[in-house]
Amino acid sequence: MERSLNTITNTFSGLLRLVVYANFWVAGAVWALTKFTEYLVDGQAHSLALLNASGTLVVYGFAHLFEGPSDTDLSSKVSQWKAQMPRISWLSIILGLVISVAEFINIHSWGLLLHYVFGGAIAFLYPIPFILKNKGGGLRSVPGLKLIIIAGLWAYITAFIPAVWNGENGWMHFMERMLWAAALTIPFDVRDSSIDSKSIKTLPHLFGARNSIFIAHACLWLSFMLLVLYFGLPLNATFLLFCFFAIVIVIANHNFGDLYYSFFIEGLPWLLLGLVALLPYL
Repeated sequence: MERSLNTITNTFSGLLRLVVYANFWVAGAVWALTKFTEYLVDGQAHSLALLNASGTLVVYGFAHLFEGPSDTDLSSKVSQWKAQMPRISWLSIILGLVISVAEFINIHSWGLLLHYVFGGAIAFLYPIPFILKNKGGGLRSVPGLKLIIIAGLWAYITAFIPAVWNGENGWMHFMERMLWAAALTIPFDVRDSSIDSKSIKTLPHLFGARNSIFIAHACLWLSFMLLVLYFGLPLNATFLLFCFFAIVIVIANHNFGDLYYSFFIEGLPWLLLGLVALLPYL
């Protein structure tokens, strides 16, 4: 009985890591955030959620081909898994590329393509090792730029482009999403502060782990204010959800393991989508 239970547990754990480490889970998070924006703007145009999700498979797959600059010999569990499962990693990239091309053909908008070319260029320059090679490689090696690039790209892809695509001014959406993405990215920087090279100067390197968490909370509650005061989300339900986000940030600890970050935190966009989906019943 115990052996059977261990087999089930190991199988489930293996499938979970496959979904997370092959970037399907983060692609789902991007899908959910895009849908969240489309709910906010009452989107009537062709949904960009599938295109954004498939593009995430390509971009994240490409980024994980290159280790970030490090002051230690450690590598992330994601990189270790990908080294053991190279074919699955490449299959997820190819799948994402095929779906992205099919979606672009279906949508057929040159203006939209230019937006994605801009965002894609930044995303691909972020990890590429031939840029700033003496510092570790990629735009992520520019001191203090890592958080801005990650949060900015998430905001641009999941908020700005869908808003503009539906005829809205995308800048307020961009600002709100960048604050929210920064708040949920900072715990990753705190976790990785012992691995990341100090030359890239993430927030924990500059201000320390505790102060970085304070900054994350400031970003989180500024995002909350925009969603309630500007976008009109209900105060009570949104407040309770953001209290949960705040708790997730506070208790984040590297001892929780990689799946706490890569599965639990990266799955929080689904709760935002759930909030707006339930608005008619609140």
